[in-house]
Amino acid sequence: MLDMIRRLEAGLSWCVHAAAMVFLAIVFIFTLGSAADRYIYDAAFNAYEQIAKLALVWFTFLGFVLAYRARTNIRVDLIDGVLSAKLRRVRDVVGDLTALGIFGVILWKIRRLIEVGANQVVMGTPFSLDAAYLSLLVAAGFGILVIIVRFILLSAGRSEPGEAD
Repeated sequence: MLDMIRRLEAGLSWCVHAAAMVFLAIVFIFTLGSAADRYIYDAAFNAYEQIAKLALVWFTFLGFVLAYRARTNIRVDLIDGVLSAKLRRVRDVVGDLTALGIFGVILWKIRRLIEVGANQVVMGTPFSLDAAYLSLLVAAGFGILVIIVRFILLSAGRSEPGEAD
């Protein structure tokens, strides 16, 4: 059962990683297209920046949650040399509980933000701002899943997601 949970979470993590790479490619392509259009082609398409910005928002939130999954997000490692393994685990659990609370508040409040964003069209594109706010919803949902799987594996004495991948 635990191996199935770990494989399911790892598969979902692979999908999130692939999506982040696609969004990064979109940022690259549309930024390059903007420069080429401006200096070479002078075409009428003017939504390069807006699409690149939307893709960058998605890439940022998906990348953050992938870094959080691997415990490589921004942190200060100075205290690791002083703490015992047990205290580091307590620190990690407290951090996960804090993140769970933050992700929970995001999920609780994001619905209204998506509703408001649905009426705010991104100029020159078929998108509205709910496309950007949806990235926060997806990242928070995946973050909660990672934390739940961490706690399940921790209670069973297994390694965390991202450690054995």
